[in-house]
Amino acid sequence: MTSDGPREDGSTEPHDGSDGGPPVADGVAVERHASWLELFFDLVAVAGIGALAHLLAQERTGVGLGIYVLAFAAFWLVWACFTTYADIAGETTRTVTMLAGMLALGVMTAAVPGIEDEHQRAFAIAYVVGRVVASRPWRRAAVVVDLPLVQTGAGVLPWVVSWWVDGPAVYWLWAVGLVLDLGVLLASTRSRLLASAQARLDRALEARQRRRAEHPRRQHGPRRPHDEGLRVGRDGAPGPAGRAVPTTIQVLGADVPHLGERMSLFVLIVLGESLIQVIEGASEGDWGRSLAVAGLGAFALLVGLWAVAVRWGSAGVALLPPGSLEPRLAWAAHLVSTCALAAVAATLAPFVADPDALVPDRDRWFAVGAYATYALVATTIHVVLAVRGDRADGVDRPAGRRASAQRAVAIGLPALVVVSLAGVHVDPPAVRLVWLLAVGVVLVPVVLAVLRRGAARAARRALAPHVT
Repeated sequence: MTSDGPREDGSTEPHDGSDGGPPVADGVAVERHASWLELFFDLVAVAGIGALAHLLAQERTGVGLGIYVLAFAAFWLVWACFTTYADIAGETTRTVTMLAGMLALGVMTAAVPGIEDEHQRAFAIAYVVGRVVASRPWRRAAVVVDLPLVQTGAGVLPWVVSWWVDGPAVYWLWAVGLVLDLGVLLASTRSRLLASAQARLDRALEARQRRRAEHPRRQHGPRRPHDEGLRVGRDGAPGPAGRAVPTTIQVLGADVPHLGERMSLFVLIVLGESLIQVIEGASEGDWGRSLAVAGLGAFALLVGLWAVAVRWGSAGVALLPPGSLEPRLAWAAHLVSTCALAAVAATLAPFVADPDALVPDRDRWFAVGAYATYALVATTIHVVLAVRGDRADGVDRPAGRRASAQRAVAIGLPALVVVSLAGVHVDPPAVRLVWLLAVGVVLVPVVLAVLRRGAARAARRALAPHVT
């Protein structure tokens, strides 16, 4: 393996992909995929999404929805912390660390059925343990720029307090902790993180120098060479007992293509759990024409969601080109998108099990609201990209903005039609509501294709007078 030249941090070590690019070996980019350990780790996510979907299906109330959102966000955060660790560590990922994360997520999953009573504290304890374990691999001189909340503990403190609280106040404390973490994720830009970390390190080094000046006779052992891995900085100065004290910040960035794959695998887990629930619903219903039509509609809905969110999308966002969002923003979009997708999935099984039943207002707006939330997130992101320019579409910024605007219309227009029809059609049969949602998703690529063809024809007509 050869060096690929100096990097921004001054290092000439072989490129391992930690700065957001693909790993390089002997000057050739290496395409990295999820390891067997990462895939094994994801098995607990399969169980967790299933438990959360059942929780939502059993209690479709405002309180039930709130508890579902809190539980899903907590589960997702722990999964994201360990996924980030494995993404950055690569081949040096410690199996014990990942298994500890699996254990924490496993306890959280087992506690979901009783999260409103006897298992409430167990869920909170497992969450705190998972977050603490996920924070252990990082040195203070290292900055995880793409998921900074892995190194902050402010959002965990309300969860610790909730161990000694009973009643609804528990959920409010959980919500405060999650809001603090998400605030760190959204507000912490790369430059701000690095400046803050370097300032803290400089203050620590100054304090150490003052202590050494006050105790000149204190002996220091020989400086030890740096260890490899995540628990060191780039360079250092002699410290007590021969420890190397870092003097500069080590920037730890995601392997973006690999991280994108990991996010898409989580979306596949959500859709896979949806398919399992649809099959279970079909097995419990009376087999006949209505059930077949409802089952086909549910399958079409899931295929459509897979196409727009995974095949033609990224980070769980419909039609989002890879690399359109910086990783920390992609994480936030992934959380909201997968939470909404899982909520849509939770509504399908009872509709397929009893396709001729009239859907009451609460369940109708529950399903339509989850779908509308997913569409709204994607539409908003594409509108923002259209306004500021879509960097994933190449050098031609006008073309990038136009493409983002087309995607926003392709997602938002069918969603608006679905919500409007759901509002005027009171108490529809379940089979009709399933197909309404399915058509809304399937229309997305159709509308996009129509918009692109129209734009191409307009461009040809504009060029025609100039062609001799």
